[in-house]
Amino acid sequence: MNRFFNKEIKFENCLTVLYNIISIIYFICILNSKKLLGIRIFHNNILSLVMLIICIILIISKIIFIFWRQNKKLEKYIYYISVLILLIIIIDCIFLGIIRNFIEASNLEKRPTTLDPLGIRISYIIINNYKNILSGIWTTIWLSFSGTVVGLMIAIIFISLKTLEIEIKDNELISFFKKIAQGFVDTYVTIFRGTPMMVQAIIIYYFLPGILASIFNVDQQVLNNILSVGVAGFITVTLNTTAYLTEVLRGGIESIDKGQMEAARSLGMTRTKAMINVILPQGIKHSLPSICNEFIINIKDTSVLSVISVMDLFFIINSINKKNASQDGIFIAAIIYLCLTFGISKLLRIIEKKMNLVSTPLPSCN
Repeated sequence: MNRFFNKEIKFENCLTVLYNIISIIYFICILNSKKLLGIRIFHNNILSLVMLIICIILIISKIIFIFWRQNKKLEKYIYYISVLILLIIIIDCIFLGIIRNFIEASNLEKRPTTLDPLGIRISYIIINNYKNILSGIWTTIWLSFSGTVVGLMIAIIFISLKTLEIEIKDNELISFFKKIAQGFVDTYVTIFRGTPMMVQAIIIYYFLPGILASIFNVDQQVLNNILSVGVAGFITVTLNTTAYLTEVLRGGIESIDKGQMEAARSLGMTRTKAMINVILPQGIKHSLPSICNEFIINIKDTSVLSVISVMDLFFIINSINKKNASQDGIFIAAIIYLCLTFGISKLLRIIEKKMNLVSTPLPSCN
């Protein structure tokens, strides 16, 4: 909000007029409403009419100051009053509206129908299913977070294998194994980036136990018990994340000047030590914004795991919708996903600023 209250406000005239137009529309709707019950700041009474007149006066005054006479001090007061009125309207319409919906939904003796307002139907769902919804949120968060962390660890190993170089001193056997390792990583990344997570989840949960049972000649039921729904979901997110983060780390490492490796080798480090102590730390730091972005993507993508009955947020909401024979719960899922991704992205942005991560070209060490 600082930019709206700064002394060097930009678009102050436009915002003042816009805020007052929104306020006028709101008060006109209030005055025309026949039924306004519950906790409210504004009712269809004299207060709404007074506020409507005030907003009209503010707009007229602003227009006078713009075209005929300037008074910076009064213009500031007009702007502050317009913002204050809009904030009160937001409180009355949104925050108190949510409270009104919950109060009305809690007093219902039977499930609301499609004839009832959407806010009341959503409030009724939350009141009767909030424990299950919280459980689904927790499952979504831990699956996406743990899958991203473990996937990053495996991706570090994979990118180390992918960046192996065949040196002159390597014999034929060592060179062969390096080629095999690079080919394995390339194949892995191609497969898991080229197939949807939903397909991967189905294969891992429904087909992998049978494949492993036939290969190792063990009881498939034992493998089914081990590879539960939660474990299959975690493995799916981890393997899928590994493929994407491998390419993210590759880009981060390739952005580092080659002179960094040459400088480390000139100091007597082996290539392995140079990768661990010099190249990888820089590559991970430069790739951190993309790694954080992958975490946010995983929060949304875990919804596809409902295909194998992982009880994440989407699965819970879908079950509620089926029980209520409606699709009202999808609005709850949308709002929660938006809040999760927005909140976590802001938190990660703060961490990036603390670490001074900037997307600028790296200077040469020469």
